[in-house]
Amino acid sequence: MLMKFSTCKRTALACALSAPLMLLSACETSTTSSGGGEEMLSVSLDLPDSLTGGRLPASTSAAGTHGGTGEPCAFNGADDDDPLRNGYEMSKFMVSAIATWTCVADLLIEISGFVPQDGEIRATDNDPSKPGYDPDDPTHYSVTAESSTQTTIRMYYGFEHSTPPTSSDTPGFYISWHEEANGNVRGKMVIVAETVGGKDDADDPTDMRMDFAFTDNEKFADMFLRFDGGNPWAEGFRIEVTRDLNANPLEKVFTARGLIAMNAQFAPVVGISELPDLKMYTVADRFGEGAAIALIADLTLPLELNAGTGNHLGNYLFDKTDLYFFDGDQSASEPWDWIDKQITAAEYRGGRTTPATGGTLDPFDPSLDLIVSELGLDPSYFTGNLCSQPGDDCVPLLNAIFDDGFADQEPNQGADPMDWRSAAIATPDYLASIYPNGLNWEGAFDMTFTP
Repeated sequence: MLMKFSTCKRTALACALSAPLMLLSACETSTTSSGGGEEMLSVSLDLPDSLTGGRLPASTSAAGTHGGTGEPCAFNGADDDDPLRNGYEMSKFMVSAIATWTCVADLLIEISGFVPQDGEIRATDNDPSKPGYDPDDPTHYSVTAESSTQTTIRMYYGFEHSTPPTSSDTPGFYISWHEEANGNVRGKMVIVAETVGGKDDADDPTDMRMDFAFTDNEKFADMFLRFDGGNPWAEGFRIEVTRDLNANPLEKVFTARGLIAMNAQFAPVVGISELPDLKMYTVADRFGEGAAIALIADLTLPLELNAGTGNHLGNYLFDKTDLYFFDGDQSASEPWDWIDKQITAAEYRGGRTTPATGGTLDPFDPSLDLIVSELGLDPSYFTGNLCSQPGDDCVPLLNAIFDDGFADQEPNQGADPMDWRSAAIATPDYLASIYPNGLNWEGAFDMTFTP
């Protein structure tokens, strides 16, 4: 399938989510509390299901539950195995990760109010020397009151109870937050996957960081995921979500921005060295009605028509703008209002073997004249400078292909509803970098937080 890509496993993203349960289990035997009766702060963005795909059932989720509600801290995300199928699926794939980790942050913040905050490293019930040991769960933890306004939780993995970690050992899971006198909160969460139970697959992320903050005006979360050299498709990605607490609930309340830094094409083509550039921008109201736009640049498209006969329409490099206006009710028979995929640039890069005439549609082994007829192209297409020679413009060809629902993608359908979404999505402000410092990963996953 076009643009099918190998994503980080859902279990990998959630591999540390059972950690809060282990911490809670250890806390239940504690007789010292730091004042759990106080109202707990929350960093959750309370995202509508249309942005996350909805929560995974507790019975099928490896994640911990949130704050005693029984709801899991894991979300469905994209509907299928191709989260780049359209701009909306790309948005849900990324926003669901933010929803997961803000939920985890809330759970840990809540639990921290019921345990000693003296910085002492304590053992959990997860003992490597005993039956039932789970490497995905922490063996030790500590909670530290850094000051009257800042609290830090550290969780350690894989340590024998007979040789516990010390303060010089690096935890696998770190979260620290600071509450200012005016009630504003800022914090940082860091997870090292290789420490937290290890990586399940070369495609899994190696490090995750989430910065979060909220004021009386907005809640904000900014997540960074890094992959190592073993990942065949990406260096990392970033997703940022903001909730406007003062907005009209029937207009733009949520804004999500995403960026994926690629290190390879999904469909590598000999002679094409460009790397794809993938960006997304999504808006939604309080009830989940919204719009998503994905900007995909420099993506390869090899069009093999019939492998048995060697019929290949050639290789292309293209840019696509993918617009998707969605409803809050995703169970509706038509959960979209407008789907508009437009190829904005396309260049032929050679490799065409399709004969000029003599092809058939059934069995599917078309010739150029049949393709021109079926797609309604200029009668002179594939001659002269009309997508004939390497370097030629091929926008009409690819737009005709995508408009018809190429490779199981939805065809363009519906119309611009001309509501608040149209204005909100007209000039998307895309992220410029996947890195916290804007340049590289240096210091990105340091387990320190200075308010």
